[in-house]
Amino acid sequence: MSQFFESIRINDGIAENLNFHQARIHKTLSSFDASHNSIELTTIVQELVLPKLGLFKLRISYDLNSNYEAKCNPYQYRQINDFALVDIKGHRYDYKYANRDWINEALAQSGKDEMMMHDAGFIKDCSYTNIVFYDGANWYTPHSPLLEGTQRAKLIQEGIIITKALHVDELPNFQKFKCINAMIHWDAAVEYKIDLIS
Repeated sequence: MSQFFESIRINDGIAENLNFHQARIHKTLSSFDASHNSIELTTIVQELVLPKLGLFKLRISYDLNSNYEAKCNPYQYRQINDFALVDIKGHRYDYKYANRDWINEALAQSGKDEMMMHDAGFIKDCSYTNIVFYDGANWYTPHSPLLEGTQRAKLIQEGIIITKALHVDELPNFQKFKCINAMIHWDAAVEYKIDLIS
């Protein structure tokens, strides 16, 4: 059974941000003393026949022994109308584990389309995205998210977003926020009003 996965954006046949996905795989393997094994995304992608038109999500599931499985499916953006503020009480998701049961259960229990998770008041992530808040001058993302996303890493590197410890008490200080992940480009990310969080 695969323990981890990467979701890679395929746009008109092009696999995007492979270097950021590869860096996360290397970090995962090293953290579990499996750096002697490898999952080389460039090689995997080159061996696949990818759709040449449209937006697709390529899911690479893998384990610590270099076994992997690739699946490519059409991608559609989710419509989100409201967010629940949920205390995750110490739960962790430091690596992109295939098992997301506790996250899925928390979202189902929230009663909303999406949840904004916090731990002891410090904002983490939504169920499947990182979060970025706008204060009228800059875009800030939580310094210690639940999972360090590849799109988040790219935007930090480009200087578009800034990391900062963010507390739920600070939410009224922001004008709006975005949800980002590997599938959602910065310019395509919906801007949500803060009052959608409850």
